[in-house]
Amino acid sequence: MFEKKKVWLGVGSVLATTVAASQVSATALTQPSAAPTMFMAAPMAEGEMAAPEIDLNTNDTAFLAQLGFIRGHLWVGMTLYEQGHIEMAKTHMKHPGDELYSGLTEAFEARGLPGFAEPLNTLAESVINDQSKDVVMNNYNELRDAISANEPIDNMSAKDVILSISSMLMVAADEYAVGIQNGEVANVHEYQDALGFKEIALDRLNRINDAEAHKAQDAINETRQVINNLNNLWPTTTPEGKVDGEPSKIYGAASRIELEARSI
Repeated sequence: MFEKKKVWLGVGSVLATTVAASQVSATALTQPSAAPTMFMAAPMAEGEMAAPEIDLNTNDTAFLAQLGFIRGHLWVGMTLYEQGHIEMAKTHMKHPGDELYSGLTEAFEARGLPGFAEPLNTLAESVINDQSKDVVMNNYNELRDAISANEPIDNMSAKDVILSISSMLMVAADEYAVGIQNGEVANVHEYQDALGFKEIALDRLNRINDAEAHKAQDAINETRQVINNLNNLWPTTTPEGKVDGEPSKIYGAASRIELEARSI
């Protein structure tokens, strides 16, 4: 199976500037090492303006998105696990630690947060080593609690949370573009990643604090509807053959949601 290390440039590009869906490349973003603490968009063509660096040590919106990518991997991994697709689940359990967590360690330290390396590794090992379902589910619940203890979402504005959701969907579109090509399943793992990111983005709307939710109810409702309109792009977690889906729909949703956030 094709595997790649992901550069979450979607975070920087969405937070720093409005990106039209038609201008976003579906080419996979790759790098040989884990995601860095500082993000900067790739060099632009002459006359274009590059997005500024995004510092995970101080930028709550980008930091929340990074944690969302970890949650997305875990969500789809555990969904596959519960559906009995154990070998597929194992590949998703490996990725949060391999690809993402090391890029957050400096941010955890700068923010005075404990991180969650131990429960992340414990869950991965319990799935990979075929421990009992009770053990796996207990480890997953403990890990979710540990991630929550590191998330700034309770103190964030609705605008910033929704911007974070937009950035997650932009990366989900990149993943989907690798997974589904010309209406055919080209890489089921990347398709599944996109599903996990979409599900976590949707869940984030339910965690906006009450005061902010009241102030931004219209934007939240619209964002929820835009995300739900994408559901038919994932007819199953384990597709084969033809899938009637276009990443442009996810890029468009990400841009629409960014506009909603900026209207608050």
